[in-house]
Amino acid sequence: MPGIPFYIVDVFANQKYEGNQLAVFLDLDNQLSEQQMQRMAREINFAETTFIKDNKDNQRFVVRIFTPEHEVPFAGHPSLGTSYIIARFLTPSAPASLILELAHSDITISILDPANLEDSIFYMQQAQPEFGNTFTHEVISEGLGIALSHLDTSLPVQEISTGLPYILIPLQSLAAIDSLSLDYQSFKAFLLANGKYRTNSPTGHSTSLFFFTSETSNADSDYNTRMFLIENDKLSEDAATGSANGCLLAYLLTYRTTTINAIVEQGFQMGRHSYLYLDGQLTNDWFTIKVGGRTKLIAEGIWHG
Repeated sequence: MPGIPFYIVDVFANQKYEGNQLAVFLDLDNQLSEQQMQRMAREINFAETTFIKDNKDNQRFVVRIFTPEHEVPFAGHPSLGTSYIIARFLTPSAPASLILELAHSDITISILDPANLEDSIFYMQQAQPEFGNTFTHEVISEGLGIALSHLDTSLPVQEISTGLPYILIPLQSLAAIDSLSLDYQSFKAFLLANGKYRTNSPTGHSTSLFFFTSETSNADSDYNTRMFLIENDKLSEDAATGSANGCLLAYLLTYRTTTINAIVEQGFQMGRHSYLYLDGQLTNDWFTIKVGGRTKLIAEGIWHG
């Protein structure tokens, strides 16, 4: 098999070595099987790896997304990071917008400054949110071992998906979100008990947890967030999660205000500062969900399969 070109980028990063890492492979001749892509994603071992499978007239691109464990139908930072690679390396000139054909749905990407890709914010418009179960604060406190006093009981706890499911959990303060220390066995038992683990979930994916508070580390930010998931039979934290922040935007539009422009900081507790830009509206029960961020190119090379 000929070598496969690939790139490594940091997504939702205002400078290099921040944000969330992503590997992007160019497989426009569709050489790679699903099994090969999965093995490559496992070898890279980032949260996600993407494969660009087809270029349709420099306007639409077929993209597949893999974690080290399985393929996912949608993910946020892979969509934006892949779009950056497309705009920089695969089109005659950087476009103002393009479309990614993902397993879950087509995603429209807007590029605010095509002439300056390095500093431009890329926005993705996510699918309409699906609102799932709500949970009492007591259930969350007992099931996940979080002090009830740390939860913001003025706001609900709810599962939301724009392609991947998250349980949105509001916290009282930055101190509360900094102090989170989840236990793998308790987390897994909570998911299993509520039909949210991949083996008993209707989606076939384990639901992740997304915590947020309006107290922030950076004065310019509006929310501080953390995302936890179970992957490869271990508990992990994600440095920047575009799909979860789309769910947060849908949540805020529903429970706080129908027009939002906000800056979210994530990954601060991990030493991977990430900034995500939320732009949304709720009009006549129709959600406009846009999540944006910058991408920084780190490396490029050839993969020998």
